[in-house]
Amino acid sequence: MPSITQLIEESGIQRVVIGCPDPIPEHTNKGASALHAAGLSVTMGVEQEDSESLINEYANLALTKLHRMARHHFSRTGRPLGFLHCSVIDSDDRESFIRSGNTFGKSFGGQVLGLRDFGSYALAPPPESIWEKDFDEDDEDEFSTEIDDLFQLEFEEEDWQENLNKNPMMPWYEQVDACVATFPKKGNGPGGDDSVASRLFGLKWLADQGRELPAAVERILVMDATDLQDLPMSNDDTNLSKGIDVEQFWKSEGRKPSRVLLRHGDNAQAIAAAESAAKAAALAAEAALKAKEAIESGDAEAAAEAAVMHQNAALAATEVVQSEMQRTQDLMQKLTDMGVVVEVIKGGDPIDVMNHLGKRNGYKAVVWRAGCWGERGVQSILAGAFQWVSAHLAVDAVGGKFWQLILAERAVQAACGPERKVRVFADQEDISLEYCDDAEADADCNLTIDGRPVRHVRLDCRVRLEDENRKRVLKNVKTKKLDKKYVEEEAPWFL
Repeated sequence: MPSITQLIEESGIQRVVIGCPDPIPEHTNKGASALHAAGLSVTMGVEQEDSESLINEYANLALTKLHRMARHHFSRTGRPLGFLHCSVIDSDDRESFIRSGNTFGKSFGGQVLGLRDFGSYALAPPPESIWEKDFDEDDEDEFSTEIDDLFQLEFEEEDWQENLNKNPMMPWYEQVDACVATFPKKGNGPGGDDSVASRLFGLKWLADQGRELPAAVERILVMDATDLQDLPMSNDDTNLSKGIDVEQFWKSEGRKPSRVLLRHGDNAQAIAAAESAAKAAALAAEAALKAKEAIESGDAEAAAEAAVMHQNAALAATEVVQSEMQRTQDLMQKLTDMGVVVEVIKGGDPIDVMNHLGKRNGYKAVVWRAGCWGERGVQSILAGAFQWVSAHLAVDAVGGKFWQLILAERAVQAACGPERKVRVFADQEDISLEYCDDAEADADCNLTIDGRPVRHVRLDCRVRLEDENRKRVLKNVKTKKLDKKYVEEEAPWFL
């Protein structure tokens, strides 16, 4: 593909031998055709079996469901297919989530989950833990084990993909180009907490669980340039939890370098400089006015003192902003010296990050561990930053897979916005009844609350933006006639 074919054309090479074609159907023979059209001698299929064995892993990855969708999306939009990894929580009980990091609130309003008001759900960051306290096996309902026996689900049908699911959080993680997390600015942490420790969930995940990602999956931290001073750069930082090796994350030895994307990087410093200049101008104007008044009153000494005092204040304000700007530059250089790629992007929303990664890197698929709460996450979906939502949530552990899928899908829909703007839909194979972040799935994924069995699930949903002005086209589809006069079939369990 270009630009390699262009380099070959310009290099003066006369003959090219290709072992095997590109496994991606839309790329097959494109390079060979371009070189042949340029007048080169091209031979295809030399040592083809050995060549194919060399790219076997790449071929398997390139032909997955994810990569097929990602290439199509990139060709349409120029940005990567966005996967939002989040939780769906009870918006009336956010305090419980903030306290314990659960995937759902503890208060269920005295109602069965199936009768809940689905408008009361909201998006939240993915879970650090699932249950607030250790699960007591004696409280487990009898039928929860029965459900475990009935539904042994895999995320996709392809057998080879079982080897990809090493990461406990989400199967897509090992197939994307990059994993993004945020270091939120002050006031955007859980519950509006301004402390540095409460804003470190994204960085800690990248430095800890992120080590298990394949070396080719880039780890990216998104933050404001003005918050660099709060960013832990050594393991001695008191805001870090024990066991978090942030220095290893910054160095990224043996894998793609870590990257820091600074939102409003240039703008933030320009705004600070402009504010300082405005303050200096205001002080100078005030000094001039006081000097004028002093001169009119005949007090020349007071006028001189006022002018000098306000001039010094203006110079001090200028020195402060220059010092802050230099400090930011020094911190950026420190990260660069550790091997981190530091870039400044225009804008500060997830859609701006996605556009940057598509335009600069040509990335086709990116997972974003939600740092967006509630409406901010919904606005990112409506802006087109995400086309897939992988959500953790709680559902009734009764009624079987079909009923649990309906409950989960409606809760995610409620959290993502009205159906006239965004449509969420999933299939039965998209709900993981066995999923949890603990090795002992059965012990961690079932719980009885107020006598009701509840289980934690993960649902992977496609997201489609609705255009109210789009013309609807109705098609008549002929159905195949039955071969028999009647069909005997046992009714589904839910009937």
